[in-house]
Parts: sequence; C-alpha cells; structure tokens
Amino acid sequence: MADKPGGNGDSPGVYTITNLYDGNQASKERLAEWMDIEAQKVCHSPYSLISEESIPIINQLGEATFSRLVWKIRCRGQVSE
Repeated sequence: MADKPGGNGDSPGVYTITNLYDGNQASKERLAEWMDIEAQKVCHSPYSLISEESIPIINQLGEATFSRLVWKIRCRGQVSE
C-alpha cells in the first residue's frame, strides 16, 4: 500500500509503501523485490529509497509474530498532474 504524496506530511512526490512479512530474511528479500515493483508503479518514473524500516509486530506473549517493512520513497522526474 502506498500513501498519496503529501498525505503523510511529506513533500509532493514522497510516498510510503508498507507490507507484512514473517520476519525471516528470505521473506524480507522477496517482499523487497515486490515493493520495488510497486514503487516503480506508483512513481511511473525512477525513484529513490529515502528510508527502510522493519518493525516487529508483537503479540500478547511478547513474541514477534510478523514484521512490517516500511519504505519511504521519493519519485524522481514525476510528471505533474
């Protein structure tokens, strides 16, 4: 899922893409490949990865059951609407 530019307090052309994975490195790498494709679709142009954050989802027992991968991207050469 990608937020609209400026909708999260960022400047135009900046988006946040986020999704869940099971916490292991292989899953994170597969998800990163998918997020790269999504970022290209969102921008319709090249993009720059501003930040990447992996946030564990903790259950009531204090165990990390999933992780959320969050990318902040900036579209480069975006055409104005």
